[in-house]
Amino acid sequence: MKRIIRWGCPLLFLVLCIAVFSFLHAFTVTDETMEYIDWQAAVQIQADGAETPYEIGVYTNMPEKNGTFRFTGQLPAGLEDGYLLFETTGEDLALSLNGREIYRSSALALEGAVGMAQANVPLPENAEGELVMTCTVLDPDYAMFPPLLRFMPTDLSQTEPMAYANLYGIPAGVAAMALLLVAGLFLLGIVRGKIDWSLIPLMAATAGLMVYHISQSCGYYFLSGPLLAVFSWRGMGWLTLLALAVYLVMNRRRAFWRYLGYAAAASAGTLLLCYLVSLAGGGYLSNYIHTALAGLFQSGVYSGLLYWLTLWLAVVCALISAYWVMRSFAQQRAEAQSLALKNKLVMDGYRAIEGRMREGAALRHEYRHQLTAMDLLYRKGDYRGIGAMLEELHRQNEKQAQTQFTENFTMNAILQDAASRAARESTSFEAQVHVPAELAIPENDLCVLLMNMLDNALEACAGVEPPAARYIRFKAEMKNGFLAIRCENSYAGSLKTDGQGHLTTTKAEPESHGFGLKQMSATAEKYHSLLDISFTEKEHVFVAQTALKLPERKSA
Repeated sequence: MKRIIRWGCPLLFLVLCIAVFSFLHAFTVTDETMEYIDWQAAVQIQADGAETPYEIGVYTNMPEKNGTFRFTGQLPAGLEDGYLLFETTGEDLALSLNGREIYRSSALALEGAVGMAQANVPLPENAEGELVMTCTVLDPDYAMFPPLLRFMPTDLSQTEPMAYANLYGIPAGVAAMALLLVAGLFLLGIVRGKIDWSLIPLMAATAGLMVYHISQSCGYYFLSGPLLAVFSWRGMGWLTLLALAVYLVMNRRRAFWRYLGYAAAASAGTLLLCYLVSLAGGGYLSNYIHTALAGLFQSGVYSGLLYWLTLWLAVVCALISAYWVMRSFAQQRAEAQSLALKNKLVMDGYRAIEGRMREGAALRHEYRHQLTAMDLLYRKGDYRGIGAMLEELHRQNEKQAQTQFTENFTMNAILQDAASRAARESTSFEAQVHVPAELAIPENDLCVLLMNMLDNALEACAGVEPPAARYIRFKAEMKNGFLAIRCENSYAGSLKTDGQGHLTTTKAEPESHGFGLKQMSATAEKYHSLLDISFTEKEHVFVAQTALKLPERKSA
């Protein structure tokens, strides 16, 4: 199951990435296209009405000839809703469809005006037939000649600018999110006192990716001249690459490059899969890759391809940096929990020593009284009374003597402390331990497992009523290289589980509790085992057990 989860989660993440990118990509392209109407024939109309064939050359807004011309073309069949678009400045125009005049205008250019006036002639759906345009050139310096007639789908004037803006805006937004993530990580490092200086060049790289391409494509409309000159400077792309190179040099850790390799392999595989799907369906992605590679090999123009590769690298580096910070937090949390556990062990030991000292002082005080009483009995010759007092001393000594559970010092100390705490809570405590004095397991791991296990058992028993129903049965033994540990105890109330059937804490502020089972599970997994938890609601019996595969001791 864990293997399925280990491989299934990354695969699910890749599928999610593909779905998100596909969704966003839909907003960067449009299926509608502009269609040019070619003039199939043209004549020049003389002043006397005579017509002479006219050969159509290149389109220009500075025609060499004045006069009147007639152009004939064909409106293709099967067109969707749309309109005809053409320039009208400097010309007297009349347009007919199938012999019916649908447009007429005469326009001169205003002095100093920038751009040319355009005509927009709506057409019904599935319009087709012969187009005839009569054109008289009024101002050769401003006229578009021959008239450049094209068909525009109704929504193209809106979807095309939006798709163009999204094509540059979405990657800039991704770079901006990466910039904010890296900046947040850097500031967090300052707060924690652990500054990662390699994040500075990564911030510079993501900032460059955020401003460069969007400034080149759309900055003219929104930025002031000086800002546009800086942000659209062609050297910005190379500075971004340099900043990324500095970041990579500053992160020479083997683990970093391993994660980068994993990301590269996953991304390459995903891109290949998407490319094959796009190629099979004649999609945009395969055409874009072909165009980019053709430009790379034929003319060395690779700025677009370089931008996408740089953006990918910057985002991956930002995510890896975020992972390092998260892992650092997890390590600090684990260290804090381990330190708290060690402090608890020290405090429990201190309290146990303090209790024994108090008991010893009380015993010495009582011993002095008993010696005085025995001395009086001796002087009186009451040997029977002396014998009775000696028998009472033997019984007290046996009662107060601490049980030796095992020769293993760490396990014995933990069990003795648990037995002492159980006695104070009127809990029956039984332990059967058959382990050698030395175990091939660090004391810290043994403490984490046993102390959490017994602490949970003692806390569970504390709520059981009547006290006579409280019990803990502990067993530990060696079997074929495994340290088998089992702890059974009574409990009160009901236990809470999550959606997967795993136990959850019943304490207030659950985010601050519930680490005991996690620590025990982690210790069991460290020694190639699992922590088995079972309980019966009817009998209110809880059992925790595991079998640790102990490492073999190296022979001297």
